[in-house]
Amino acid sequence: MPELQELLLVRHGQSTANAKGIWQGQMEFPLSGRGRVQASLAGRSLSGEPFEGLYSSPLSRAFETAEIIRDRTGFTGEVVPFDGLSERRGGILEGLTWVEQEQQNPDLAKKFLAIPEEERWELVGAETDEEVIARFEEAISSIRALHPDGSRIVVVSHGGVMRAFLVKLFGPEILPGTQRAANASITRMQWNNTGPRLLEVASTAHLAEDPGSSTVE
Repeated sequence: MPELQELLLVRHGQSTANAKGIWQGQMEFPLSGRGRVQASLAGRSLSGEPFEGLYSSPLSRAFETAEIIRDRTGFTGEVVPFDGLSERRGGILEGLTWVEQEQQNPDLAKKFLAIPEEERWELVGAETDEEVIARFEEAISSIRALHPDGSRIVVVSHGGVMRAFLVKLFGPEILPGTQRAANASITRMQWNNTGPRLLEVASTAHLAEDPGSSTVE
């Protein structure tokens, strides 16, 4: 095990909504067949790295990803759900593709794209960055407190909340524009006395057998 506490942040595999370009937010959509393959590939890549805890958003696309990782790695513990790891509540964006949103609310869609990212969420009745980051950081802190220094922890979550969290910690250049970590990608972080250090961001090297990963919310 590493001497410093290490956190592996995994985005869930492709969901059926990802495959159709639907904005999910906190709506429930299961993994697609491709998403289950991606989750299995992520699990295979972690099978040689022992870890002491496996945590997940309770939303099914994330929790199923975590279960597949558990089974693929042979981890003997339980997948522990944390509400704070859930995706951003998306307001009127939820359940629609962007094309549908433009058709139903053309003026709003135009304004949404014209204003800074941090101002968009209030416009559509979604959780703000401040709300998302507060609950996500609390969840990560609570999880880390359950494990000693030198432990490795796997956390399965979502593209939107992971983006807000990583951009706050490491700056917007980490995920330029509105980029999100790809489905089933792995981000590695390490903590020492001065705080978190980013080792790897949104790696998809383990998905070489998959033709590509969706980054749709």
